Amino acid sequence: MQVIKDNRSLAKAIADLENVKKSEANLLKEHFNFTVDSLNPINMVKEKFNETFNSPDLKGKIFSTLFSVGTGLLTNNLIVGSSLNPIKKIAANLIQNQIVSLSQNTDAIKEKGVTFLQDTLQKLKIK
Repeated sequence: MQVIKDNRSLAKAIADLENVKKSEANLLKEHFNFTVDSLNPINMVKEKFNETFNSPDLKGKIFSTLFSVGTGLLTNNLIVGSSLNPIKKIAANLIQNQIVSLSQNTDAIKEKGVTFLQDTLQKLKIK
């Protein structure tokens, strides 16, 4: 804090304090508006919605589910096709369940696929 000796230094000190007051008032207003916006129920729902759908975990689960359903349907269509044979349908359901359970473990499949691909590429490498 500066020492006030005359009217000029007093006026300068008052002006400085008023500037500080204005800037703090502006910061307080901004913080109040931010708080009001963040406590708005619609904004809270939007924020949670965005958090949920932008999480990488959800994207991985959606991809895994779509992959397993797609492979299951493809298997079912390849085995049964348009046949009405009940034995084919039972066999297709059993195979479809096995493929779906196998395809849900995509991390192991990716790991084994990458290893297989690396081994194959190294074998093809010309020395």
